[in-house]
Amino acid sequence: MTLPAHAQAEPARAAQQQAGAVTGDIVVTAQRREQKVRDVGIALSVLSSKELRALNVTNATDLVRAVPNLKFNAYGSSQVVFNIRGVSQNDYGDQQEPPVAVYQDDSYASSITTASFPVFDLNRAEVLRGPQGTLFGRNATGGAVQFLSNQPGKAFGGYLTGTYGRFNQTIIEGALTGPIAEGLTARISGQYDRDDGYIKDVTPGQPNRGADNHWAMRGIVQWDASPDFKARLTLRYAEADHERQAGMYALAPSCANAQGQGVYLAAYQVCQYWSGYNGNRPGAMATGYANPSITPSQGGYAWATAGTGDPYVDRKQFGSTLRLEGNLGIFSLVSISDYQHLSKFYSEVGDYQPELPYVYGQGSYTPGPCPGNSNLTCYAPGSVFNQGTHLNQYSQEVRASATLGHQFLTFGAFGMVIKGKYTAKYATPFDDYDPNVVFSQRTDSFAFFAQDEWKISDQFKIIGGLRYWHDHKVGDYSASELFDGGSTPAAMPFTMHFGSSGLSYNDPSCTTSPCSWTYGSGVASGITVTPADARPSYSGVTARAEIDYKPGKDTLIYVSYNRGSKSGGFTFSTGTPTLGQSVIDTFNNIPYKPETLDDYEIGLKAKINRMVEINLAAFYYAYHNYQAYTQVGYTQVVRNLPAGNRGVEADLTLHPLRGLTVQTSGSLQQSHVDNVLLPDGVTIVRHDLPQTPTFAGNALMRYEFDLAGGRAALQADSLYTGGFCFTVMCAPVEQEAAYHVENARISFTPAGDRVDLALFVNNLFNRAYRVYAFDGTAYEGAVAGVYAKPRTWGVTATVHFGPR
Repeated sequence: MTLPAHAQAEPARAAQQQAGAVTGDIVVTAQRREQKVRDVGIALSVLSSKELRALNVTNATDLVRAVPNLKFNAYGSSQVVFNIRGVSQNDYGDQQEPPVAVYQDDSYASSITTASFPVFDLNRAEVLRGPQGTLFGRNATGGAVQFLSNQPGKAFGGYLTGTYGRFNQTIIEGALTGPIAEGLTARISGQYDRDDGYIKDVTPGQPNRGADNHWAMRGIVQWDASPDFKARLTLRYAEADHERQAGMYALAPSCANAQGQGVYLAAYQVCQYWSGYNGNRPGAMATGYANPSITPSQGGYAWATAGTGDPYVDRKQFGSTLRLEGNLGIFSLVSISDYQHLSKFYSEVGDYQPELPYVYGQGSYTPGPCPGNSNLTCYAPGSVFNQGTHLNQYSQEVRASATLGHQFLTFGAFGMVIKGKYTAKYATPFDDYDPNVVFSQRTDSFAFFAQDEWKISDQFKIIGGLRYWHDHKVGDYSASELFDGGSTPAAMPFTMHFGSSGLSYNDPSCTTSPCSWTYGSGVASGITVTPADARPSYSGVTARAEIDYKPGKDTLIYVSYNRGSKSGGFTFSTGTPTLGQSVIDTFNNIPYKPETLDDYEIGLKAKINRMVEINLAAFYYAYHNYQAYTQVGYTQVVRNLPAGNRGVEADLTLHPLRGLTVQTSGSLQQSHVDNVLLPDGVTIVRHDLPQTPTFAGNALMRYEFDLAGGRAALQADSLYTGGFCFTVMCAPVEQEAAYHVENARISFTPAGDRVDLALFVNNLFNRAYRVYAFDGTAYEGAVAGVYAKPRTWGVTATVHFGPR
């Protein structure tokens, strides 16, 4: 999809920019070099800096409003997984690398915690749909998302933007750029974002949830030493300080069906499974709390909770990237050295209800008056969830390219080391379940790649590429659970360990020997993994083959084959398994294999005349060992299952009148995941890939016109998505019905092109829809669902100085 470059400048410059958009002259780096978007045989979406501002994109996840088949799954700002054409990874472990590769300029985000970040001072965003198996080979099974920053300018300039909106949202963004010395330029930019939160907490004295409180900065220094050499250093830092982006779940009591999956509980219904804990209270979660007024499934308000405690996220990210470019004979060389550091702690308490304070080791809670408020009843803690991460990532890439007659050759090598230490807990204190988890993971990776583009004639081009990759991983996992099912700590708590130093577990509920086991002790116990499985090596070859046909300078037809892959790894659960057979199943499912995706695609990019532009793509996906996120009792595992997808995407851009732009896009998909085992341990079903509706579409209309000596614009956009499931388990409570969301914006740029003013409304009709859902029925008789923001409005003013 090529969105037009919506001008917000004086009429002459606006007309020039619009003409550039119509001719498809937008420049992208989807193949690691600058090309016109219509010359690239990839299903590709591009949003310019003006489009990002016009769509109010302030966070990486806001892109879903404009890109077909792009979705995301997130229960907080620190845990985001992008989904392209159904390809995603719903395991929320911080050690997991997502199958949609996310880049900030040249920096690869290896963790789902680093995939979401503040978006500011961008030149453009590019979304590549489909496997990127050669030039973007690292775990790009589903595609790649690139955020490309504005670079230093040779003249002094910059801008300052202020936004104020509903919920006291305050965003300040700005940038400065200019020369420092001969051949040396710099740019510094930053963003501050804070608000009061959009989820009303009805418990007296509790602040709202879903509040932003973060800031970020980026500094870029470029040295143009000579026509044949330049260097660019980019430094990035982002910090969220006690941001209330945790525990944002709407109250949704549920009960298990015959297959062990959650169904919503009506206000008059009693869940017999939890009756021993909730006293047979109708419409209540497992602890006994019920409040239909804030329960959407019972007719209540979606953007409210009654939680207590202090849920929050602390997150600090630092990154540095050194890019060196030079010419050596016929070769252009690029070296990219990158380092990233992440420290994060995520804490959830009091997700849905007024709770008694959680005390580690306490095994019995009796509902009663809340501390400090005797008129309010507090309940036993339903769940306590936290994650801690300390991660360091180092990578080095070297590329060379050359034009050899009618061929353009690119080849290179990539190496990366990721070191991570993690802590986690998913406890339900009300029923005496209180685990602690500590684990670590190290990844050593390298790859070699090459891609050749051979121009046979003015009309035909052949592209071929290969990438060989190799990963070596070392994991170590230790978990313990304090109670053995009673109300007091067990004399010998349950423990388990998985690592290259050995495997072991101790089961205090066991009545038949052996009640403990250590690898090598001579007792088989049904466990098939060995210590060698904690230090596996994976390797594979990915590929690209493509034929481009250009019947005219404004039309491209391409047929391609792309193979992408994602490395194997470990499922390190945030909880411990239920005792008995589940312990064995959990051990055996900690390691999982690499997944491979073969994509067969045909596409068309064409400008029919200067007023009409169309893009079409049809694809067929054949998965091998799809990494499906499932559950075994209290633990989460990734299992390799058969899967596939096929679909058609189309987008159309029209300029029927001067100043009027109409853009529409749509997609049809039919996906499947086979052999999905439901929680009853018996039922096997076929489900769709996560977040893969049969039909989805976007529409945008923008009209620019002269007004009062300046330039005004009216814009409206809409997103529609059909029904889908959030996970491959597809519990009834994880099914999301079809919805559509509309947004509107009015902007004005006075004569002189120095000030931009805008008024916007997002979610104009106040639609209630979820961006995350997890079936927690077996844990606490409730569904963890996060609703997107309700109707929000705001005003924005930008002041520019220097050349634009």
